[in-house]
Amino acid sequence: MNAAEILAHIEALEPGLHRAYLDSVRSTVDSATVAEVERLIADENEGALVDLLSLGALALLAEGLRAAFLAGGRREMAAIVIPRQLRQEIGRPEFDISLPPAQAWLSEQSRSVRQEAADSVREAIASVLASRRASAGPARTARQAALDLVGRISPQTGQRSGGVLGLPGNMAQYVANARRQLLSGDPEQLKQYLQRVRRDRRFDSIARRAIETGIPIESKNADKIVGRYAERLLATHAEMLARTAAAESFSAGRDRAWEQLVEQGLDRSRIEKEWRDRADEKVRNSHRHMRGQRALLGQPFRTNSGELLLYPGDSSLGAGMDEIANCRCICIYHLKA
Repeated sequence: MNAAEILAHIEALEPGLHRAYLDSVRSTVDSATVAEVERLIADENEGALVDLLSLGALALLAEGLRAAFLAGGRREMAAIVIPRQLRQEIGRPEFDISLPPAQAWLSEQSRSVRQEAADSVREAIASVLASRRASAGPARTARQAALDLVGRISPQTGQRSGGVLGLPGNMAQYVANARRQLLSGDPEQLKQYLQRVRRDRRFDSIARRAIETGIPIESKNADKIVGRYAERLLATHAEMLARTAAAESFSAGRDRAWEQLVEQGLDRSRIEKEWRDRADEKVRNSHRHMRGQRALLGQPFRTNSGELLLYPGDSSLGAGMDEIANCRCICIYHLKA
């Protein structure tokens, strides 16, 4: 496959993964009883809240990862041109997802995604509880905190939206900070809110009026503004998660296809892989540094900071989100004569 084909396949997988994550969040929010969330917040029973608001097995997301892995392996295998004499040695090249190495990768990937989601739920809950304790002025009631967590019912859709459930800890904290800025009545803090990239600019006039008049924003308006900000952050997070997971799973399937050929008898030393990026201003510096870098199959690429990746998006060797999130790079495999 050439670069354009690889990128097109990955991008086609992203919407399904995006929907799968948001559907899991929606299902959890819809099944939550606000009165129970309120009671647990009043009791500061963080452990019970985590259990109650868990995103569960994320079955649809796990199935999407499996589909992306399978698509990568099958398409790579179909595109590999194997010399006739080698075909006689290795037999019919067909990607087999049932083999133990493939199943092991899928199992670990599903476990990792579930763990990250569980961590995000725990961090979001901790952020809401901490914000309630640290609230300046009148403390937020347990009811208000419960709605901050699971969202408020939208008069337009009849569904809850604008909660922090489903956001990672740092984004949940962005929401708490935005609410504090809006309710502060302090012109400087209100100006800081107006610098937030993901805010809904349709509400900017409310913040500007508070700056000009010195009259604090009403709590109900702040909740509406912050809720919309949280919705946008959730969409951003789901988009990042989908893009990152699609790229890693598809790339892992492609890499496994070559490993499978080695297991069938192809000489590993004949397989070389090359790191390629989009060659635009969005490419992160560490990946630009790897442009054109080559390695044998099974050996990692190395960033200029020492991080190791078997292929773009790979997290199996410890590369963090700063190296894999939203990565648009690809790997090209070469079969040497």
